[in-house]
Formats: sequence, structure tokens, C-alpha cells
Amino acid sequence: MQISKIKSLSSIAILWFWKEGKSTLSFLLKLWIDKSIITILDANPIDIQDDILTKSGDEYLNNLWDYEIIFKSPGISPYEEKIIPYRDKLTSQSQVFFDNYQWRVIWVTATKGKSTVSTLIYETLKHATYNVKLVWNIGSPVLDEIDLLSDNNYNYVIYELSSYMLETLEPTCDIGVFLNLYTCHLDWHNHDFEVYKKAKMNLIQYSDYIVLSEEFSDLNNSHKEIKYFWANSRFSYNSDGFYKDDNKLFWLNEIILPWDHNKKNISSVIAIIDTIVEKYNHNSPWIFSKLINSLSETLKTFWWLPHRLEKIWTYKWITFIDDGISTTPESTIEAIKTYWDDIECIFLWGSDYWFTEDSYELLRREIYKYNIKKIVFFPTTWPDVFSLKIEGKLNLNGFSFSYNDSDFQAIYTDDMKKAVKFAYDSIDKWICLMSCAAPSYSVWSWYEEKWKLFKEFIIKNKD
Repeated sequence: MQISKIKSLSSIAILWFWKEGKSTLSFLLKLWIDKSIITILDANPIDIQDDILTKSGDEYLNNLWDYEIIFKSPGISPYEEKIIPYRDKLTSQSQVFFDNYQWRVIWVTATKGKSTVSTLIYETLKHATYNVKLVWNIGSPVLDEIDLLSDNNYNYVIYELSSYMLETLEPTCDIGVFLNLYTCHLDWHNHDFEVYKKAKMNLIQYSDYIVLSEEFSDLNNSHKEIKYFWANSRFSYNSDGFYKDDNKLFWLNEIILPWDHNKKNISSVIAIIDTIVEKYNHNSPWIFSKLINSLSETLKTFWWLPHRLEKIWTYKWITFIDDGISTTPESTIEAIKTYWDDIECIFLWGSDYWFTEDSYELLRREIYKYNIKKIVFFPTTWPDVFSLKIEGKLNLNGFSFSYNDSDFQAIYTDDMKKAVKFAYDSIDKWICLMSCAAPSYSVWSWYEEKWKLFKEFIIKNKD
């Protein structure tokens, strides 16, 4: 929606008054929107001092027909029963950004890896002296990061987008990057993988140029501007280095970013660089070389992002690793493979999400294969993956079970303090890994709470 259109509205609702909702209100007030036409809707009590209409409690979604437009925060599913009839009224900060920002945008999505790739392309372009801006999926809302009322004209904006943001988004964009797709967030997407997939596919539909993993080669072959990356594509890697076609760009041993899945992430960045050079620089060999050299230099110092296999503490030979960003079985499997036989305890689950039985089976195999014998189960589903019937054992000190003739020690709890104490008491050495394979929203209301408590109790328990 164009800013001029927003200014002409006579009734506006802000749905969910948390980080993005507060940012949206601030943006509307910058436009000199009359406060009397704004209503804030939230299930929880709304604490606001300004003279703004509010509606909270059980009835907050009633009478949505009263509003010309509804600014929805990403955390609210458009499949809520009371919201469905009014989907055509929904908009978002992301939609307003794309409708009004006229400069170059590279948007990135995936089930996993989008933050790493977004950050890598941002750091590469910045190192090459471009004026760039990174907008994360998790962090400050886009209208806090980009002032649409100013003359900010970045060379590039790199925008990381989740499926929550893509679900109702209809932008026009320059370069879209789609890295991978696993089962995730199905409760938000009407419990339907095809709905989740369709949300992600909006990136392909609305992009001029597209960078895709070669696993998607059958999705949209008719699109006129697609570049594929990964092992058998033009942008690939092998045991010694990274390539465009048959030309080695830089050596594998020049980078410090660990783990196999990041090789795929790096090859995607090379494809993005090639797309930038083709679209904006007339396929200049000099600029391509400049950006590849910038990527190579960036990778010499680029390490992991927070909550992605991040070492928190080592105490009495026990190393605690925070991989809280891993919210699918597939991403947790990659975390397990990173440390091979060194993991002695793993924190799992904390959700009632629906993943495929194949995903469960793969994760079971990895836990068994790598001899991880100590497990913290967070409610609600994970014990069923091992066919355990442990109702009534919540927050008990621990229990034992067998799987494939192997014995395990476990605790089933919603208390991070007890989970960490179990790890301290049961591990002799090596690694305790928090990589839950699910978002954990059934236990903690927000991702930051899980990470904060994990670190807090690790440090407290050492004493």
C-alpha cells in the first residue's frame, strides 16, 4: 500500500501490540495519521499511554469489518477462524516497505540458513564499499530499519523473510533467494505443508531474478531468470574449493566457517554475486572478481551467528552449545553431525508441531548412531518419537528407557533450570547440545527466553 493511500484511510487496526505493532504505530504517527482512526487489537492487556483506541481480551477479533485496513504482525496466523473472512484487509510492514521503497532489494528465504546467507551477502557487499542495509527476520521491524520518509537510497537492502512474512506478501522485488525447504511451522500455516510451501514460493512469483538451490530445479523452469547453486550446478563446491562453472574462485581451506551445510550457503552467495553483476553491472568481469575477492576476505573472519552452534560455557570438561535456532529435525541432524561422537547430552523438542515420520526416523538414527545417551525432553511431543509413555513424569529428576537395545537416561521437563542441572549431574565430559528440532513455543513464549534461560542456568549451576 502506497503511503498516500495510507494517509487517505478512515479506519486502521494494528493487530497484536508487540514489537512490530508498536513500530507500526510509531510509523503511522510519523505520517500524521489522526489517532482517532487507529485501534490496537490484542488478546493481552494493552499498556499504552497515548490517546489510542484499544480492544483486548476474548473479543479482540470481533468486528474486524469496522476497519479499512489491518496491519498484522507476523506472529498472528491469517488462518485464525475470525481473521479468514477479512484476509483481503490484511497488510504488513513488509508490504508497505516493498510498495514504497524504490531501490534495489535482495530478499532471502529458507527453512534454515537464511540468516547466515543474508549476513554473508551483506558483509561481502559492505566489505566491497557498497552502502548496504541488512533487515533480519528476527530483530527490529523493517520500518524501524528503513525510514521511508527520508532520502535513504542504499545500494542494496538485504531482507531476510520468514514464511510468516511471505504468506500474505505481494511485492515486486529485484533478486529473490530460496535456499531450502523442510517441514516447519505447520500449526501457523493451517497444518498444511502445501500452504507453507506456497508461502515460500511467493518469493519466486514476485522476483525478477531468482537464485535457487538445484533441489528446486523442477519448481519453475519457465522463469526467465533463474540461477541454480549446489553440487551439480554452475555454482558449486568440492573437497578443495568453490567454483563458477569450471573456474575455481577460492580454496576451501581459506574459510573458517565450519560444517558442510555452510558450503552450500557459500555457493548460494556466489550465485547471488553473479546475479548482481549480471543485473546491475553488465556482467562486468572486473566487478565479479571484486565481489568474489570481497567474499573470500569476508569468509576468512566470518564465524557463526548467535544461537547457531554457539559455545556458551566450558566447565569441568563439559562444553555447552547453544543451537537454539535449529527448529526442525533436519537442522538438528546437521548440528549433531558437526560434533560427531562428542555429544553426550542433547536438549530436544518443546512443541506440538507436526513433522513427518521420515524426519523423526532420521533424527532417531542420528541420536542412536552418534551414541547420545542423555536426553532432555521438553513438552509436548518428543517422547512419543521414541514410543515412550511418560505422562506424569514431568519435572521428575529423571528416568531410563531403551531404544534399539541401547539404554538412555532422560528427563521430561518444562523447567530449564532442571534441564541444565540434569546435564551437569549426568555428563562426565564432552558436549551438551541444545538443538531442539522444534520452535519450543509450547514451553517458552518467545525464542529469546529459551536462549536466555539456557545461558543463565549454565552459569549459575557451575557454582
